[in-house]
Amino acid sequence: MSYIERIARNYQNFPLTEEELSFYSRHLLLPNISVEGQQKLKAARVLVIGAGGLGCSILQGLAGAGVGFLTLVDGDIVSRSNLARQWLHTINDLGKNKALSARGSAVLINPYIQIEAHTKMLDADNSEQLIASNDIVIDATDEMSARHLIDRVSAKYDRPWIHGALFRNWGQVCTMWDKYGASFQKLYHKTSNPPSCSGAGVLGISASQIANLQVLKTIQLIIGLEAPEIGTVTSVDTFKAKYQKFKIPKVTQPELILTNIKSSDFICSINELCQRISVEEPIRLIDIRSETLHLKNRIKNSEWMSIHELLKQDFRNDKLVVLYCEQGCISELVARALRSNNQNNVQHLEDGYRNWINHSKSIEFK
Repeated sequence: MSYIERIARNYQNFPLTEEELSFYSRHLLLPNISVEGQQKLKAARVLVIGAGGLGCSILQGLAGAGVGFLTLVDGDIVSRSNLARQWLHTINDLGKNKALSARGSAVLINPYIQIEAHTKMLDADNSEQLIASNDIVIDATDEMSARHLIDRVSAKYDRPWIHGALFRNWGQVCTMWDKYGASFQKLYHKTSNPPSCSGAGVLGISASQIANLQVLKTIQLIIGLEAPEIGTVTSVDTFKAKYQKFKIPKVTQPELILTNIKSSDFICSINELCQRISVEEPIRLIDIRSETLHLKNRIKNSEWMSIHELLKQDFRNDKLVVLYCEQGCISELVARALRSNNQNNVQHLEDGYRNWINHSKSIEFK
């Protein structure tokens, strides 16, 4: 699932390597992300306008999430007063271009993604090429004229963009998508210049709160995680953690683009497992519950392995590998992750160890 058609149709062309499976292992265990969601993140192209207080935290979040291709645009240089809130820059980066400085730090967060830096401000000359070549645009600028430019060009190329702004401890976030009636022009009819951070003051942690909301909304669009709330402005008092929402009028919501995912080919039913055991078929049966549970109760002849270690294994030389957890949910995600790396001999036990226990009891009762 995704709200971005290109990603929904092409994410399967972005398989995860063995190293990536280990790197993103905690993401893969989340049912609403799993391998497919991580592949969609890898397939995504996101443009970040600005490498200041918002942009640095946005870039950290997107890099950690695993967005495969990031483009960062900023023509400013790093100054000493930036460092307290723009956390990708260090004292050694003073005088450097912000886009290059931020890129240098972000690549250390995640070596499995690509980050491109542009050392000029967004303007009429470069905006069309930059926006057209990305799936989503994130506003991390503090200039109203730049936001109106993003709004116009994004509408031209049918690109959603995530608006973010901060004034002292107050911030706001909104997902714009002109196709569905949500545009910056509706919010602000005239171009004006609000006070800058240097004139108004801001804490880095306030910028980080707004940036994190922008990243979450970006991930929502990419993997279909929750409703994207196009045109809903979220106003935040970052000091008091108070949130208020209001909607831009006459906005419709995009439809979630579904993808066809078949999981039946890697499910091992309880009856299939019993039959394979009865005929002594070579099976590598792996318990991925906690080691304590494994030592207490387990399926006979099964071995224990942590998920972290499991995702680093190559089982292609084994005839059949069957994973099991307590209820089957986690083992399905892990099996899917391994199979995405062409380990097609990996299956998971349907409904997990609990199913095995219930089946054993029913046999004993009979």
